[in-house]
Amino acid sequence: MEELFCLGCGARIQSIDKNVPGFVSEKVLAETDPKRLLCQRCFRIRNYSDVITLSLSNDDYLTVIDKISRENALIVKIVDIFDFSGSFVPAIKRLTGNHDVILVGNKMDLLPKNVKQEKILAWLKQMLNIEGFTVLDSILISAKFGNNFDDLMEMIYKYKGNRNVYLVGSTNVGKSRIINQILRRYMGSDADVVTVSSSPGTTIGLIGFPLSDGSMIFDTPGVINKHQYTHYLTRPSYKMTVPKKEIKPLVFQLSEGQTLFFGGLARIDVISGETGDKINVITYFANTLNVHRTKTERADELYQTKIYTLLTPPFSEEEKLPKWVFHDFKIRDNLKYDIVFSGLGFVTLRGPFNVRVHAPFVVGVYARPAII
Repeated sequence: MEELFCLGCGARIQSIDKNVPGFVSEKVLAETDPKRLLCQRCFRIRNYSDVITLSLSNDDYLTVIDKISRENALIVKIVDIFDFSGSFVPAIKRLTGNHDVILVGNKMDLLPKNVKQEKILAWLKQMLNIEGFTVLDSILISAKFGNNFDDLMEMIYKYKGNRNVYLVGSTNVGKSRIINQILRRYMGSDADVVTVSSSPGTTIGLIGFPLSDGSMIFDTPGVINKHQYTHYLTRPSYKMTVPKKEIKPLVFQLSEGQTLFFGGLARIDVISGETGDKINVITYFANTLNVHRTKTERADELYQTKIYTLLTPPFSEEEKLPKWVFHDFKIRDNLKYDIVFSGLGFVTLRGPFNVRVHAPFVVGVYARPAII
């Protein structure tokens, strides 16, 4: 029997185990056009907004990616521009075996509208230099609203020649939404084809579509970055922390000995401002996330007594986030920096400053040149 694959997520179709990707009942399998098959998981996500999380094992993921490494292809690397530090995967070139890469910064719609794209592109170039990562070209888009897609397609055709194109990146950077935009805008599709969900790990296998010149463009499974908050939150908390519209930054003037809590997920303590002045702390998080100011001397007690009530998310003891650790950041120049919480957001401060940041030990916390 010919192998069949789910049109929505790319999983191999099977009728044996409901808990394994690609499950379709034998009845549905017998009654459905093989070219339009959706696995049970994709059907329920699309029609009932179910949250059904199935993740590829590392071995399964490497098997999928190995198919790309045996081909001379153009790689379109997608990053979440709001969560660049959390979604950037430096190992993509090594995993895919390809060196021709276009970098696409998605979710520009989340950044404040007054931020100029030229400035963000210059910042991206700076970050790529820091990472030692070279690309053929880079572009900013919004897959949600379709911004800059004509420029994106022009760039893809410019560099791909007669090669196939693979969209790669970490989970939830918007690869499937980008594919659906391309299918709607340039291939005549009147509805989404690839399953899109806010839950990580929706795409399970390679899903390919023909381009106008006969080559193929593929959606691929997302790399799971375990240093992102995403993978440690329940559904209600996840919905509170993932921004869905333009971020409205909040500005706090903090003195030595003051603390900001970001829900019950992280906190930042001002040790000193070096010059003795107050520090402007600008927060960039989903505006549904509760930000609370207190004195540092009271912070530990507040966390113990107000977690799940004042400090939310998380919302209950069922969300057993890993133990917190702290990171010290001492900046002596007068430049602007972001302190990044991988998969959650970031705060911007101008040096000099000395701050202590608390977060679960599994979460990535970084300092970088300010994006805004």
